Amino acid sequence: MKFILHSALQGALFLAGSLGTKRIILANGGSSTLAAQCGGFVGGIVQTLIMTPAGMIFTSLNVNKDIPGYEHENAWLVTKRIMKQTGIRGMYVGIIPMMIRQSTKWATRAGLTEIARAQFQSNGLLGELASGIVGGVGSCWNTPVETVRVLMHQDLSRGNEVKPILAYVNCILEKDGVPGLFRGVTPRCIQAVWLTAFMIVVPNVLGI
Repeated sequence: MKFILHSALQGALFLAGSLGTKRIILANGGSSTLAAQCGGFVGGIVQTLIMTPAGMIFTSLNVNKDIPGYEHENAWLVTKRIMKQTGIRGMYVGIIPMMIRQSTKWATRAGLTEIARAQFQSNGLLGELASGIVGGVGSCWNTPVETVRVLMHQDLSRGNEVKPILAYVNCILEKDGVPGLFRGVTPRCIQAVWLTAFMIVVPNVLGI
């Protein structure tokens, strides 16, 4: 149920921010590619209102599931614990990397999808889907930002000190090198293709 609620809210916020921005850019003479990029950028930022606390909860449940004292927590108990420790601001720890991740990935998804549409437009629906694949996979260049966000949420959920963003980057590079920054990129690409198809390709096909 919480996954459905989270998905519905973040989807609604993205579409509201994205479609409204696209209309403004197009009405002022902007190109379709610029409108798509700006729409994705704004829609991604708006999503962080829901995704930052949701990411904190999901990360906490995942990293603490085998730790004594935390193994029986649920979304409500995680929220209650963090709010008691740090107040509402604790739920928004990591909002900067979340904003960077969301804005850049959706701007990239929308922009690359629009560019690819121009190349595949003669292929009808298959061309639309192909453009979504290009946009989705291409948007995963910012995986290092997500890696840092997860580590920030992991530290807070375990009661550890949350370090500056660059401190996490340096630690990852020292331990695992550049590949460490892209841990989990393959499943993220798969998820990105699905989300791009649903949130960008479908509105494009419907003409909204």
